[in-house]
Amino acid sequence: MIGKATLGSYAKGLIEYCYYDKHVSAKMRQRLDEQDVRGELVYIQNLGIKMHADGKLDLNYLINQFNSNHMQNTNLKKFMWHQSFSFAPGEKPGNETIAEISNEFAKEFGFEQNQMLVFKHEDNANLHFHIVANRIDFNGKNTSKHFHNYSRTGEFCRRMEQRLELIQAPEMRINKRQGLENVLTDKQHLKLKSSVDELLNTVVSIDELKAKLLAQGYKTYVGRGIAFYHLQKNIKIKGSDLGRSYSLASIEKGLAQNIGIEVKEQPKQVQNRQKKQGLGI
Repeated sequence: MIGKATLGSYAKGLIEYCYYDKHVSAKMRQRLDEQDVRGELVYIQNLGIKMHADGKLDLNYLINQFNSNHMQNTNLKKFMWHQSFSFAPGEKPGNETIAEISNEFAKEFGFEQNQMLVFKHEDNANLHFHIVANRIDFNGKNTSKHFHNYSRTGEFCRRMEQRLELIQAPEMRINKRQGLENVLTDKQHLKLKSSVDELLNTVVSIDELKAKLLAQGYKTYVGRGIAFYHLQKNIKIKGSDLGRSYSLASIEKGLAQNIGIEVKEQPKQVQNRQKKQGLGI
């Protein structure tokens, strides 16, 4: 994931941006059908909602709630927090995953008791979502923790990627090994992930996996963990970067299951291979 945070003082503009087609003016929205709506509301917290007869959200009802709560602390001019998160191209987590990320974000960034909306957008190659939150709680206190936003957002993204087995975003991941700083691309991660998935259905040892990946241009390093080095691109990708299912422990577990399956289907062939590899007696 890639995350970005901004602060603002205009609830109406922010909420309309997240809900309506960004290319449609406010006057035109009054004449258009549901096609002008681009944002799907997937999470709501400490707010009431109303719907129009045509099924659209009553945005004025939401905006008024944000502005009304701002009256408790007008000294805080930029009371609106706008947080966006983008997934890797081709990665499309469900609404439950987005809601889980939003809930964890609220806990970590100080919005657990505050007004908050989350809109999902699918209008470009990267599925992404926008969090609209009030920095002021119902007691008039500014609860948001906005210092070091970039680093904190990056750390939050890494934890969510590991926890939910998401692809690690390239813009916030840099490989500094041997003095190189190679920004990794989503396309390369997806390609490697696909190759490993396919091979794990056919191989029964780490050595066999290494040999087949080498034929595809990846050198595999195994130590306390597992990593893959793209020989042509000079890029190193850790197994954990692809998700928890690609850690060394998970891969070894999958290989052990492959051996068990083959023992039943071709016992003599697999038993001979196990003896050669030191996996059986």
